[in-house]
Amino acid sequence: MRGWKLWTCVFHFMLFGLIAERVIAGPPLTTIQDVIYKADGTRFNGVAYIEWKSFETPNQVPIGTQSLTVAIVDGNLRVRLVPTTNSSTTGYYHVRYHSDGRIQFSEMWAVPPSTTAINLSTVRSAATQQTGGGILAPAAVSIGEVTGLTEELAARPVRGAGYASNRTIRSGVAGALEAVTGNLTDCVRVDGTSAPCGTESGGYTGPGFVDGETPSGAINGSNTVFGLSSQPSPALSLELYRNGIYLTQGVDYNLSANSITMLSGAVPSTGDVLTARYRTAAASNPTSAAGGALTGNYPNPQIAAGVISNVNIAGVAGIVESKLALNFPTHTSANDPTAAEKAALSGTAGAPSATNKYVTTSDGRLTDARTPLAHSLLGAQHSDTSAGTVARGDLIVGQGASASWTKLALGSAGRCLTSNGVDAIWNTCLFTGFQPGAIPFVNASGSLSENIFQLRWDGSNRRLSVGSSLADMTLNVQDQTGTTGLLVRAGAQQGNSPLTRWQDPSGVDLATIQPDGAWVGTAVQVSPSVARAPWRDAGLAVDPTSRVDGDSWYNSASKTRKTHQAGQSHTTSQVICSEEGSANSTTTAQVLASCALPAGFLQAGDRIEIAVDAEQTGTFVPWNLRVQWGSTQMMQRAMGIGDVSLAVRGQASLHSGGTTLTAQHHNANGAMLATIVPASDPFQAGLSVLVSGWLNSTAAGSGVVVRSITIIRHPVQIN
Repeated sequence: MRGWKLWTCVFHFMLFGLIAERVIAGPPLTTIQDVIYKADGTRFNGVAYIEWKSFETPNQVPIGTQSLTVAIVDGNLRVRLVPTTNSSTTGYYHVRYHSDGRIQFSEMWAVPPSTTAINLSTVRSAATQQTGGGILAPAAVSIGEVTGLTEELAARPVRGAGYASNRTIRSGVAGALEAVTGNLTDCVRVDGTSAPCGTESGGYTGPGFVDGETPSGAINGSNTVFGLSSQPSPALSLELYRNGIYLTQGVDYNLSANSITMLSGAVPSTGDVLTARYRTAAASNPTSAAGGALTGNYPNPQIAAGVISNVNIAGVAGIVESKLALNFPTHTSANDPTAAEKAALSGTAGAPSATNKYVTTSDGRLTDARTPLAHSLLGAQHSDTSAGTVARGDLIVGQGASASWTKLALGSAGRCLTSNGVDAIWNTCLFTGFQPGAIPFVNASGSLSENIFQLRWDGSNRRLSVGSSLADMTLNVQDQTGTTGLLVRAGAQQGNSPLTRWQDPSGVDLATIQPDGAWVGTAVQVSPSVARAPWRDAGLAVDPTSRVDGDSWYNSASKTRKTHQAGQSHTTSQVICSEEGSANSTTTAQVLASCALPAGFLQAGDRIEIAVDAEQTGTFVPWNLRVQWGSTQMMQRAMGIGDVSLAVRGQASLHSGGTTLTAQHHNANGAMLATIVPASDPFQAGLSVLVSGWLNSTAAGSGVVVRSITIIRHPVQIN
C-alpha cells in the first residue's frame, strides 16, 4: 500500500511538471515586418486590426478568440503572431487596414513558423493557398465603430406606423414621421390635418395666385400701358420684373386696378421681357356679373347708366370738370372761347387781331418763320463782319480796336498761330509754358504735350526718369501704375557684340551680357533670404552638348549636379541622410534609425553607401542589430555581453535586375563578418533603409543606441 501511494505521488508530480512546463514555455512566435505604401508612392499611416478565431498549435496550446491593434507609422508594420500553417486546427488571421477615418481594405493572413522576420507577401501567399483568398473588399463598418453616430441617429425622427410614400409627411403625437390622410385634392393645414380646398366646411378660404404672367401690351420702347388678366389684391402683392430685374411700384410704374402704367426710365424696349406674379382676392369673393346700381363684372364693376343724377352730387363733390357735360348747372363758362375764336379755330370766320391770339402774330407761341436769303458768311448782311472771299485755311477772328469778325488768311508753312497780346497772328513757333524738367512729346491726339510725373529730365544732376518723377539715379525706369519692364533687343547686325556693358570710370568692362544671353563678369554676390535659396538651377533632362572645363549644371533626369573637368563630366555625390538615431531598452525589435529614398530618385548604376555605428549602454547583456534595405535584410548580428559597439559599412549596387547588398560589420574586438545579399525591392518606387535594435534580456539601465547613420548616393555617370 505504501508503494502504491508513493507511485501515485510521483505520477502527479510528473504530470504537474509537464503542465507547468507547457504553461511557462508558451507558443513560438513569428515576426511579420514590412513597409506599406499607397498607390501614389507615399507611405501608409494608420492601424491594422488583427482578428482570429480559436485554434490550437501543433503542441496543443489553445489560442483563444481575440483581436489585436497594431499602429502603422510611416508605413512600418511589425507584429509577432503564433504560426497558423502548422496548427492542428485550421487557423488564420483576418486583418483590416484603417486610415483616414475608414477601413481601406482587408486581407487574410496565414502565418508560417519562422525564426527570422518575414514580409507581407509571405503571409498573403500562404493565405491564398490555405483559404483560396488573399486581399478582401473593404469590410463593412458597424454603427458602433463610428464615434458619435449612435447619438446622432437617436436625435433624428424615425418612421412611424402611419408612414407612407408619395404623401405629405407630418410629425405624429410621438414625434414619428407619418403620412397625412385625406383625398389627393385636399389642402393641408399647419397642424397637419387636411380638408377640401376653398370650402367653408373645411374652415378655410384663401386668395388665388398668379405666377409667370406676361402682361398684355406692345413692347416697342414707346408703349407705357400694360394690362393684367386679373386685379392684384392687395395691390402691393404685385411683383413685376423686366428682364428678370425687379421693378418698384411707385418708382418704376403705377398700378390702377389691373392696369400698369410704366414711368419714365422704365419703359420696356423691343426685345425686353415683362413677367408678373401676384395674389388675387379670396376665392369666396364674387366674380360673377354685377347688377342693380352696378354694371360689368366683379371684382371691378362700374356704376350703371342713369343711376347717378344731379341730386346725387353735392356742390362740393370732388369731381373734375372734364367728367361733366358743359350744359350741367355746375359748369362755368369763364374759360370758354368766344364765338369769333371758335370760328377762327374752325377756319370759317374770324379776323386776326390783338385780342384774337389764336390766329394773330401777337401770340408769342407763333413765329415769323420764312426762308432766309442767301448771303456770304463775311457779307454785308452781317454788320460786325468785314466782307471777303473765303479761301482754304482761312480763319475768322475778332480783330481791330473796334473788333469785328475778320478773315485771317492761312500762314506760311511751319508757322504757328500765336497772340501778340492784342490780336491773333501767324508767327514763329515758340514752345513755352512747360514745367521745369518736362520733356515735350506728341500725345495720342497728335498734340504737343508734357508729363513730368511720367517723363522727366533733371539737368542739374543729369538724371532721366521714365515712368516716374523720382530722378534719383542717372536712369530711373518705373511704371508706378502698370508693369515695369526694360527690353534690350539685339539688332539685325548684332553679331558677337554685347547687348549691354557695365564699365568702371576708366572705361574698362566690368560685366557684359552677350548676345547668346550669357552673363560675363568678375564675381557674383547674392543676398539669400528665408523665402528661397540664393541660387536655383532649373536643370535639364539632358546634359549640355557643348561642355568645357569648369562648367557645372543640374541634370533633372538623374537628379544630380554635374561638373566638367579634364575633358570629362562627373556627378557630385549626395549625402541623403546623416543623423543620430534613438535607443531601445526592450527585448522587442524597434526601428532606431531610418532614411527614406523617395520614388524616382534612384537610378540603375547608382551606388549607395550605408554607414551605421551602434553601441550598448548600461549593464552589459547580449544584444542584436539589424539593417534592412526596404523589405530585404541587409545584415543582422547577435552581439555577446562583451561586445559593446558595432560598426556597419555597406553599400547597395543598383542595376536593372534589382540591387546587390554587401555589408561588413565588426565589433570593438575587431571580429569582422561580411554578407552579400540580392534584393528585388523596386528602388524606382522609393524605399527606406531601416536600422533596428533590441536586447536579449532586460537589465537596469541597459539599452541599444544607434550613434550615427549616414547614407551617401554616388549617381551613375558614364565616361
